[in-house]
Amino acid sequence: MDVQVGGATAGEVPSCARVIAAALRDDAVVRSLVPGGHDRFARLTAVYAAAVRMALAGRGVVDVARDGPHGPVVGVAMWEGPDHSPGGWPLLRELPGLVRAVGVRHLPACARALRSFAALRPRYPHWFLADVATEPTARGHGVGSALLAHRLAVVDATGLPAYLESTTAASRRLYERFGFRATGTVRLPGAAATAMVRPAAPEGGGAADR
Repeated sequence: MDVQVGGATAGEVPSCARVIAAALRDDAVVRSLVPGGHDRFARLTAVYAAAVRMALAGRGVVDVARDGPHGPVVGVAMWEGPDHSPGGWPLLRELPGLVRAVGVRHLPACARALRSFAALRPRYPHWFLADVATEPTARGHGVGSALLAHRLAVVDATGLPAYLESTTAASRRLYERFGFRATGTVRLPGAAATAMVRPAAPEGGGAADR
């Protein structure tokens, strides 16, 4: 596989959403936020399509890995920069679709979970890795590592730390190889996520243990 990383285009929003939904369909934390099996893939695809559109509209960053320069999307990473503007018009525009996808009766539990995540997020300027996902058929080809290395080089140049929430032991091991360290745990019904911070790179270089 010829993994090529670059920025997502507006026309790739559906492909990005499908890749993330396929990768995270059975993730325990995602299932806690978006429960239920009925039309699950379609509902998750709707959620992540909205998330990608909001990232692109709110000074977020969406990186994609393609199989070749003009090939299909096989991986996606969504980041919020230190100047990210959450909410506002992009959220209002997407809110009806998000409510349909999550389900009205699950909204209070989802809101509580999101507050739990927000409580552990750093209050100082940082980059936030909201999601990183690899198309299931492309796993084992270094897609996730390529996406992380691409954006973390930019993060290092800004002199800021990075933050994420890991939902599996395998992803924690990957993030640790890129210098992230656990700082806390978010506990949800039937699931848990590990908050992780990667310190700002030393001036003039990348992370010490990259």
